[in-house]
Amino acid sequence: MKINNIKKCVLMLGLSVALSAGTSFAAQEGNNSESARQKLLDEAISLLDKVELNAPKSQVEITRIRERLNKLKDLSVEEDSDEFTPELMFSRQGGNSTSVSRANKTKRIAFYNSCKGLRGKDLLSQLRNECSKHKSYDYSTARELVILGVDNKAGDVECVYTGNVMHVGKEKMPPANEVNIEHTWPQSKGAKGIAKTDIHHLYATTSKANSVRGNLPFGVVTDKNPKYSVGGSKCDGSVFEVRKQHRGNVARSMFYFSTVYNQPIDEKQEKVLRQWHKDDPVDANEIARNDKVEALQNNRNPYIDHPEYVDMIDDF
Repeated sequence: MKINNIKKCVLMLGLSVALSAGTSFAAQEGNNSESARQKLLDEAISLLDKVELNAPKSQVEITRIRERLNKLKDLSVEEDSDEFTPELMFSRQGGNSTSVSRANKTKRIAFYNSCKGLRGKDLLSQLRNECSKHKSYDYSTARELVILGVDNKAGDVECVYTGNVMHVGKEKMPPANEVNIEHTWPQSKGAKGIAKTDIHHLYATTSKANSVRGNLPFGVVTDKNPKYSVGGSKCDGSVFEVRKQHRGNVARSMFYFSTVYNQPIDEKQEKVLRQWHKDDPVDANEIARNDKVEALQNNRNPYIDHPEYVDMIDDF
């Protein structure tokens, strides 16, 4: 099936599900059917995730469908719910709300002390055991936490691939065709379930850059006239080369994901990522982001705290 046909089918499927869900809400008003409605919407979103894996180039349309489904889901939750609102409000508060508590810092120091003397698989196992214990969010919430919170500076977000700064404010999510979420580790390559919503590897991007990268591996583009070249990032259709300012962040996000979710990185890509890790060392902004994500997920990216761990692990 051609990609344009896939897009049309996906869009029609999502909108029909959304409309039918909305009709069901109206028909069942006043009945104790909250859990049934939630189940139907959750199933629809789950099916949409599966469709997305088979149509990665339709991500913008799929994201729009998911936003509509989640909007319907929100409408079924009463104002006294403790599930959704506090997390979104947390993402919109000032710096004090995302500061790392003294207890977390003490716990972090104790954990890293337990890693002393470990190398290779032993170190990898110790890091996985600790970092995999984290809070997770549904995808819609994770997107809002990134775009309206973690990567939001005074209402602006910067595309990590192009450097383009987009004004989105801090109260309402922007359209998916303007600002999107990049899964540094692609969904079709293993970023499923809670791994899909792990904020340590999610970043704000333009929809175009997100679509161009798709699920391509990271690498060095040698073509002097690549198919895509914006803001220092390039793509030749086989690999995606990240601009210098974000290369280290990408590498450490990939190492984190590989560690926590026990997903191997192919040898060729790992060699490039190790070089990017050295060429673009950890900076204050990356440390601050690690703090923000910890405040939300209760875990950290250890390769930001201890960049030397990368050289102490032979194979990711």
